[in-house]
Amino acid sequence: MRDLDERLTRWKQAELISDEQAASISRFEAAEQPRRSTLIAEVLGYLGGALAIVALWVFIAQFWGRLEIWAQLTLIGALTIGFLAAGAWSRTGEGEAVRRLSSFLWFLGIVGVAGWFGVFSDRIIAVHDEFQVLWITVPTFVAAALLWKALPKVLQVIALVGSVHAVVLSAFAQFDPSPTEWFGLIVWGIGVATVLLAWGGALQPTGTSYALGIAAILIGPSMAAGMLDTAWPLWLGLVSAAVMLASSVPLREVVLLVGGAGAVFVFLPQLIFTYFEESLGVPVALFLSGVVLIGAALLIARLREEVAGT
Repeated sequence: MRDLDERLTRWKQAELISDEQAASISRFEAAEQPRRSTLIAEVLGYLGGALAIVALWVFIAQFWGRLEIWAQLTLIGALTIGFLAAGAWSRTGEGEAVRRLSSFLWFLGIVGVAGWFGVFSDRIIAVHDEFQVLWITVPTFVAAALLWKALPKVLQVIALVGSVHAVVLSAFAQFDPSPTEWFGLIVWGIGVATVLLAWGGALQPTGTSYALGIAAILIGPSMAAGMLDTAWPLWLGLVSAAVMLASSVPLREVVLLVGGAGAVFVFLPQLIFTYFEESLGVPVALFLSGVVLIGAALLIARLREEVAGT
């Protein structure tokens, strides 16, 4: 700042800037200093978290099996509490960089919660298989929901939506027999719910929530088609694509347009090959897929202009 003051003085003496302009420059640069310090703190926080993860990984590889159960739980618990406390402390600062750092630290804390309950359920109460998954996923979901409510950032909503998938699927896995062949449709249903919650503003940040829901909508029908050995889930995916494309225009949501386009390119070729590969052969099915996709691309380009309002 001293060098800046000297330069401003010379510029004023040379009548290059006025007193008001010099004062404005000083205020702007003074505001930039805390911002740079905050960014440095954020980078150091990321570096510290990454080093802690690497150190823990090396420690686990070398010494984890030699530790008593209480020592394992204490170590994971201490790290988890440390990440959560550091995230809460850094959240008291100001600026977007500080909130990103808090989000990163709390995400590590959520991972720690999953790890602690994984060891606890396996080594202390000795539950296994499907029931053990519930012991891990339910506490992880609770932690993710509380931290997302306190800080609705990208990593928190990823942890929240991911834990919802894990809890629901692990709950259905408790049935005997387990309806694993329907898991793809369950994933699709959670994806639809995620998109609707994002559209209604109940799930933030909106863009990330849309993306997570769309990913589930793309993955679910493909899973179901393979597990059920039938093509009708692919039609469900194609209908989902049509709904996303149609709603992207009035909602002016590019994410929905991209998701609908992705669904078209995922499900249309699969349907064409399912119904026409044997009767027409692979080359004709490929050609037909290409023609249909070109038409879909032209339609999507037109919709893109309408979404952009041009």
